[in-house]
Amino acid sequence: MNAHSAVGVGTCLRWMTFNMVGMAGATVQLGVLIVLIEWLRVDLRLATALAVEAAILHNFAWHDRWTWRDRPAKAAGGRWARLARFNLVSGALAIVGNVVLTSLYAERFGAHYVMANVCAMATCSLANFLTSDRLVFGRVAARQATVRGRWLPALAVCLWICSPGRVEAAELQRETLDAWDRYILATERRIEVELGSGDRFLAQDFDRDAESLRTAALAGEIPIAGMQTRTSVGADIEVPGGIIHHWRGAIFIPSVTLDALLRRLKAPIRQEDLQDDVLASRSWERGGRAYVSLKLRRRKFVTVYYDTEHIVEYARHGHGRASSRSVATRIAELDDVGSAREREKPPGHDRGFLWRLNSYWRYEASDGGVIVECESVSLSRDVPSAVRWMVGPMIESAARESMERTLRSMRTRVMR
Repeated sequence: MNAHSAVGVGTCLRWMTFNMVGMAGATVQLGVLIVLIEWLRVDLRLATALAVEAAILHNFAWHDRWTWRDRPAKAAGGRWARLARFNLVSGALAIVGNVVLTSLYAERFGAHYVMANVCAMATCSLANFLTSDRLVFGRVAARQATVRGRWLPALAVCLWICSPGRVEAAELQRETLDAWDRYILATERRIEVELGSGDRFLAQDFDRDAESLRTAALAGEIPIAGMQTRTSVGADIEVPGGIIHHWRGAIFIPSVTLDALLRRLKAPIRQEDLQDDVLASRSWERGGRAYVSLKLRRRKFVTVYYDTEHIVEYARHGHGRASSRSVATRIAELDDVGSAREREKPPGHDRGFLWRLNSYWRYEASDGGVIVECESVSLSRDVPSAVRWMVGPMIESAARESMERTLRSMRTRVMR
């Protein structure tokens, strides 16, 4: 028997073992599901999620000791790390997949909930084996973590987006907007204090790692960090029905003066200087204020188009320092972009991916150039709790990428 045949036989045997454990796990899952629904009268979706988690714990114990016993847990970061990865993998493919598919089979096709759950388990079985073999019980834990971080949250987002009625209409509620106003008020109070502090200026200067962050920026890196504004007594600001995304990033633009940088930023953006996700830009001045109109395309989970308008105000803070504040006064999601039927959805009654957007910029001359720092605060609809723990990393990844793309685009535009 050659090496390829041996690998194939080994994989088949492991697949058979995997299915034996899976069948036992299915019995556990169905048993828990029946008890929760028939005896405890738990909601179908919640009961499905709890039943799947019970099966996950059962299956992990047997897979660890039997199916992949030739791959010690020590080689993959320890048993607890392996369990965490197994929960993530099985959670994305089993919990979300089973919840969505069980509901779909039961509610859309009229199948009995037991049969619907069996069909959902069969659908997810093969994907579970492949991902467990590669990402959970594989030999290179670091690579597993990297791959998992890229696509598992994406899978959860896709399941959420594809599920019936999840991402169509999302109305911006008054209580959500009130929470946003409180958050922005507290954020701008903090920024005002920082801008007037004298010895420090950039937001990152008030970080415990201020020196290393500045060094990284001057070395050409783009330090990016998540932020959160709290109340004056240190409490979180709750946002019912929405999520606030608050990020900070900095970049060093060499061989430019602060005055030259500000002149370049205030000038109309040429077509060749537009970011990849900015389709059109127009700017004008009125009453001493700068106004910018943008046509945006956001591509991450789904592709979304917007028409937006912004008010931009600049201020100087002594020699070598300046700031600007950009507030989106209008954000309209577009339908049928590029066609004769292109139209705007009513603001606040769209899919809710972007309801509000404020950007706070700081510019400080330093070592033959200017450090540019952006603090971005945006508001979107809330994420369903069933997938929030998996969608969260994807949202963070998208935010970091957007911040980095914006700063790199500014440096390229100025240095041209």
